[in-house]
Amino acid sequence: MSADYVKDPLRYLIVSDIHGEIDKLEEVLKQASYNPIEDQLVLLGDYVDRGPKSKDVVARVKQLVEKDRAVAIMGNHDDMFIRAPYDSRANRLWEMNGASKTIKSYEGASQDMKSDQQWLEDNLKLYFETNDYIFVHAGLKPGIPLEDQEKDTMIWTRHNERVGLGKTVVHGHTPVREIAYIEDQVDIDTGAAYGWKLTMLELPSHRIYTA
Repeated sequence: MSADYVKDPLRYLIVSDIHGEIDKLEEVLKQASYNPIEDQLVLLGDYVDRGPKSKDVVARVKQLVEKDRAVAIMGNHDDMFIRAPYDSRANRLWEMNGASKTIKSYEGASQDMKSDQQWLEDNLKLYFETNDYIFVHAGLKPGIPLEDQEKDTMIWTRHNERVGLGKTVVHGHTPVREIAYIEDQVDIDTGAAYGWKLTMLELPSHRIYTA
């Protein structure tokens, strides 16, 4: 791993699809006794839309990345949010997928929103790879080397096939009631955006924390 991340972490703590639910995020961090000195936190995207406090979630993500060296992955909702100001198609798609909640969370602070959109564009990654895992928002196309995967696949795909890259692919994006182990994938999006729970997965122990 790059020196930008926690060297030889004792644990990976992974959470996905927060969708404006800042209180749930804080609760799972508390339950896990998150320690940035020893733990590598990996956030799998979809920080905005649908939930009530997108602005607060983005602020927390920025803090976790800048102060704790957390890894923040891009989700499809983050991509729509980022591109909305200059891409009319992305803006229309965003409007159909929860933009109103995000805009409301900024309470007219348009400059703050622009600043956050730029920060996300500059700092979010499409994936994070370790010796044993590939962390990505939505998943990967089976049989395609990681370096040849397309952005749209990584932030939008839904499939149940074996990926076959020799590592466990950990992702969110597709809501499941409980963490789902499917072939060589683990889906950790337990539907916080729909009033279900937010789940954090601890690796390599596979312990879970929920809010």
